[in-house]
Amino acid sequence: MKTICLAVLLIACGGDSTNNGVDAPGNGSGSGSGSGSGSGSLDCASYCTKITANCTGANNQYGSMATCVASCAHFPVGAISDLSGNTLGCRLYHAGAAAADPGTHCIHAGPSGGTVCGQPCDGFCSLATAECATQYPSAGTCATQCANYATTPLYSAAVTSGNSLSCRIYHATAASTDPTTHCPHTGSNGGGVCQ
Repeated sequence: MKTICLAVLLIACGGDSTNNGVDAPGNGSGSGSGSGSGSGSLDCASYCTKITANCTGANNQYGSMATCVASCAHFPVGAISDLSGNTLGCRLYHAGAAAADPGTHCIHAGPSGGTVCGQPCDGFCSLATAECATQYPSAGTCATQCANYATTPLYSAAVTSGNSLSCRIYHATAASTDPTTHCPHTGSNGGGVCQ
């Protein structure tokens, strides 16, 4: 009887609220549902709620909640235990970690991946090939062109002009809700904005 009670107690206490609602790697859950606050589900609503709340001002990663949700649909899902790689799982983890350290984690949680949740061209091409097929008809075309874009300044949603990858990433996120306006700005000639 003591063994059964202990097992029930361990199951009931299995969640850890210290990791911002995202299951820690190696705890055996990996089911896609978070613990703690219950907001760690591996879905775009959870991700966008966290990144919007935790990444503000200079650390802002999306122009709006709608842009975040629409962009998020194009990231490979991955696993809730991901701490690196171009996945939603990785971005969700870093969006939660940004509550304590936005300067470090917001860029990792954002569309560029900040070299932790993928290389910036990985995040950009996930968005651009899905939304802007005229400019980027294939992942290979996108990767080749992206390698030629300036990697400074670092990405934030404040970089909306200038000849850089960051400008193109911003417009790729905006293209998720308005492709007609923003896809031309993602292309190699920058559409008069990212040039």
